[in-house]
Amino acid sequence: MNRRTYLTTTSATAVGLALAGCMGGDESGDDPSDENGGDAESENGDDGGNGGDRSGLVGTFDDFESIDEWEAFQDIGAIDTDSERSYDGSQSMVLAPDPEDGQVRARRSLDDPIDIRDVVPGLAMTAEDDGVVLLQLQDEDGDYVEYSQQVMSDMPLARKNFGLTRVRGEPDLSEIMVLQIIRWFGSSDDEGDDDSRMWVDDFHFVPKPNAGKVMLQFHGGYETHHSEALPRVSEYGFPATTFVPTSRIRSDVAVEGDRLTEDQVADLANDGWTIGSHSHYGTHVSNIGPDEMEENITEPIDWLEDEGYDDGARFFAFPGSQYTESAYELVQDNYDLAFAGQTQAQGYAGNPHLCSTVSNPAPGEAATILDWTATHGGITSLAFYQLEEEEAIEGLEETLEELDAHVEAGDLEVITPAEMADEYVH
Repeated sequence: MNRRTYLTTTSATAVGLALAGCMGGDESGDDPSDENGGDAESENGDDGGNGGDRSGLVGTFDDFESIDEWEAFQDIGAIDTDSERSYDGSQSMVLAPDPEDGQVRARRSLDDPIDIRDVVPGLAMTAEDDGVVLLQLQDEDGDYVEYSQQVMSDMPLARKNFGLTRVRGEPDLSEIMVLQIIRWFGSSDDEGDDDSRMWVDDFHFVPKPNAGKVMLQFHGGYETHHSEALPRVSEYGFPATTFVPTSRIRSDVAVEGDRLTEDQVADLANDGWTIGSHSHYGTHVSNIGPDEMEENITEPIDWLEDEGYDDGARFFAFPGSQYTESAYELVQDNYDLAFAGQTQAQGYAGNPHLCSTVSNPAPGEAATILDWTATHGGITSLAFYQLEEEEAIEGLEETLEELDAHVEAGDLEVITPAEMADEYVH
């Protein structure tokens, strides 16, 4: 029985930074020095940040019930259909890598151009191995915007929220003519890579909040979130969220450990922080046995509600952004919003249970990510973990300083998980 309601509201060197090393800057096959190019004004549109859709594209664009319009571009890899697996409808498209270089490029040329200024693309996907998937949307000159998201092995075929991570040239976003799905599986020398496959379905578009939104998150319930983060965040008056492993919260400071105490959690809540769930144990769910999985996912709800943190009991962050099929299904059944995935500047959440984060931005990285979000719009959630090392604290300080400047300029807004759940889920 569901304990949470599934919300359905309608309401840079950025690639390497957002994906935390998951992909190299040259994976697109082009010069990464161009990735900050593009026409920021046409990208942002003029709707004031309310996620309008002048194009009428929001929703499913291609359900892959036929793949006649798709090709393996330049015979790089292979595409086929699979009637045994689908997100919706009777089949999905299955992609297999080229045996020479371990990649696949599925390409569709459009008869009529589409206008993507107000939307962000997404896919339902799963794969036999972990990796990063790129969506390139090109104009007639070959200039493009590129969106990225990780795919994990042996997961349900589910919608993923992609984020903008590259702009090549000066693409005309009102005249997109080509859609391309790109995946690297590894070289043919890597055992098993040449046999891997990926399934995609439901190529869709979601609205984009063109005025950039940012969430400040602190994962793991560490005591440094109270000692280091709280005074710094309070100085700027920003809302923030801590996702806590409820079984590791200490009764008082006399109990040995590096996690928050009950009184420290209360201090954060009293300062306006949202208190959410980082699971019961706070370890990667892949390390949790099946007999303990339900307790690990659902027990924090009771603890949060008993402590008076009812609003935060709606929200979950997968430890390390890692999840398993059983954990994902339990989170779907019990929470309104959950965070996993690695990208910035995503659109409205087409899947509210796999919202993206950017983890531990280091000094220099935070400014770039915030500038990118301010320029191109979308939603970026910055997730900080343990704040013991000087570099981690400097990264937080830079984030807050740069974020304050953008908020003062009016080109970024800091939001809460509740605001995202209520306003930015499609």
